[in-house]
Amino acid sequence: MSNEQQVTAFFYKQPVVLDRDTHKDLRIKPGDAMFAKNTQAVPLLVTEFPEACLEYPIVFSKGNGGQWLALAMTGLTQNLNAFVDAKGVWNARYVPASVRRYPFILAEGNNKELSLAADLSAPQLGKEGDALFDDKGQPTEVIKGVMNLLAEFQGQAKLTEAVVQKFEEAGLLMQQNLEVRLGDGRNAVVEGVWIIDEKKMRELPDDKILSWFKGGELTAMNAQMLSLRNLLPLLERVKTDESVDNDKKQALRKK
Repeated sequence: MSNEQQVTAFFYKQPVVLDRDTHKDLRIKPGDAMFAKNTQAVPLLVTEFPEACLEYPIVFSKGNGGQWLALAMTGLTQNLNAFVDAKGVWNARYVPASVRRYPFILAEGNNKELSLAADLSAPQLGKEGDALFDDKGQPTEVIKGVMNLLAEFQGQAKLTEAVVQKFEEAGLLMQQNLEVRLGDGRNAVVEGVWIIDEKKMRELPDDKILSWFKGGELTAMNAQMLSLRNLLPLLERVKTDESVDNDKKQALRKK
């Protein structure tokens, strides 16, 4: 895969380009979200901000290649996704597209052509479920639907990077360590993420504000700032899960 696609390929352990001959018998069945249980953040598209900001803290990250990425925080400690429970259920009203597209992803070849790839380590792929190719080796409706989703995702991912690039060029991004603390003294720190500097946003000239209001950038900025209110509920969500586990352990001891 190209560097651009690797940036958003958070969960993929064994992505392989699908071949109508090699994978003619491959099928897919409904799966859970266990593939993301150890993921502290997932890629987010700018068009998802208005919905995602109601549940997830949204931050920005800059890759080694200079690519900007928007992230929905799903945990406040490494290797912990507070939205995925022990049964692999993603407990949220809104699930980001980067999660919903799994186990499929687009791969770019040397000739810049895009091909459909899938994480062959995904348990939902195998010999059961809906076929990916028909008897003639042609893509089924399943594949056609997936390709539409992935094409839309790729286009929106490029738009997202361009929007965050605008924020950087306007001097609106600041790097921060985000700290959240509960009344019982428990706390968590997320280091080195980028967020909108509200003070600098308010200093933008009127013509820029109007232009970004019409273009949607202003909506994205406000959604990102609003989303940081989800840091405390996110820490509380982890605390609740841990408390439930402790209660179960105590009950077992009593037995």
